[in-house]
Amino acid sequence: MKDLLVTISFLLCIAFLGCDAQQRFSYQQLPASYVSNMQLASLEKEVDAIAAKAFDLTTVLPRGYSKEGKIDYTAQLQEGINRHTNVVFPDFPVMINDNGLTLKSNSFVVFRTHSALILKPTAKRNFFMMAIHDVENVKVYCPVLIGDRKNHLDAGGEWGMGISIRGAANITVFHPVISSCWGDGIYIGQSPTTKKIPFNITINNAVLDNNRRNGISVIAVNGLKLIHPVVSNTNGTPPMSGIDVEPNDSSALVDNILMDHPVTFNNGKYGIVIGLDRLPSTSARGVNISINNHLDDGSATAFWLGGSKDVYKKGTLPLRGSIQVTDPVWKNNATPFKGYKTYDFAPVSKFTNITVEKKGSRNEVQKIKLQHGNKKNLEID
Repeated sequence: MKDLLVTISFLLCIAFLGCDAQQRFSYQQLPASYVSNMQLASLEKEVDAIAAKAFDLTTVLPRGYSKEGKIDYTAQLQEGINRHTNVVFPDFPVMINDNGLTLKSNSFVVFRTHSALILKPTAKRNFFMMAIHDVENVKVYCPVLIGDRKNHLDAGGEWGMGISIRGAANITVFHPVISSCWGDGIYIGQSPTTKKIPFNITINNAVLDNNRRNGISVIAVNGLKLIHPVVSNTNGTPPMSGIDVEPNDSSALVDNILMDHPVTFNNGKYGIVIGLDRLPSTSARGVNISINNHLDDGSATAFWLGGSKDVYKKGTLPLRGSIQVTDPVWKNNATPFKGYKTYDFAPVSKFTNITVEKKGSRNEVQKIKLQHGNKKNLEID
C-alpha cells in the first residue's frame, strides 16, 4: 500500500514539470490538508488480501525487464489481464502505449505501493490508458496513471483519457491517482458500440491533478458516487473543469449522482460544472444530482450551473428531478458562481447554506442571490 502523501507529492511534482504555459493560469501545489483526511487503513488490508491471491503481472514481463517505466510492456500486461481474473501490477512503474489496457468482467485489479502506468508519448488525439468498457463487476484498487501531456507529439485533440468507463456496470475504483492526461483524468459515458449507459459506478478518494481538459467528465451515467474526489490544476483546453457533468445530447442519461465532499482546487476555469442544455427532448427525462460539502479553492469559477436553451422544438419536455447543492464553500475565486439566463427546462435546483470567502468582499452570497435567485427552477438560500 502506498504512502499517500509521498505518492501524491511525487505525482504533483511530475505534473508541475509538465504544465503547459497558459495565459492567466499558474500551477499551485495542492495543500496537504485537502487530502490528509482520507481514511485508507481498511482499504490497505483489503488490497493486501486480494494481492496475496492475485496473479502477479510481473511474471509476464520479458527476462531482464526494466523497472524505470521506459520500455513499452502493453502487450505483455494485456495478455496477463486477458488470461487471469484477478491481477496485481508490478511494484514499479511500467510504460504503456496508446492502445491502453482493457479490463474484463468479474475481475479485481490491484496496484501496489510503487505501481504506476506511464504513457508513452503519442500523437493520437483519442485514446485511453485504462478502459472499463461494456463489462461488469470490476474493482480497481489504487491505480496510478501518468499521462503524456508534457511530451505529447501533436497539438490537436482533447480526448486522451486516463480511465475510460463506458457502458459498464457495477464498477468501483478505489483511490485513483491520475495526472497529466492529454484529455480527462476520468471519463464516464455511453458505450461507443452498444450505446449502453454506465450503471452503478463508484469512485472513492480520487486524486486528479494537471489534466488538460477535465478532471472528471460525466457524459452519461445512471448511479454514480464520487466520494471525496480531489481535483486540482485542470488546465489546457476547455472546459478546464474539475468535475464536469455535461451530456453530449438527448440520448444520454445523467441521473442518481452523488458527490460527497468534493474538493476542487485551482482549476483553470471551473470547479464543478453542471451543464444540461443538450439533454431535454420530447421524452421525459429525470436528473437527480446531490452535491454535499463542495469545497473550491482558487478555481476561476467555483460552480457553473448551466440551464436550458431559450427555445426548444415543439413538444420538448422540461427535465424532471432535482439538483441539490448543500453547504458549499467557495473561496479565492474570481467569480464564485455563474448561472444561465433561463432554467425553464432544467430540473429544480436548490443551493443551501452557501459560504463564499473572497478577499475584499463580504457580500458575495447576496450578490449571487440577487443575480441568479429569481429565476424559475432555481432557488438560492
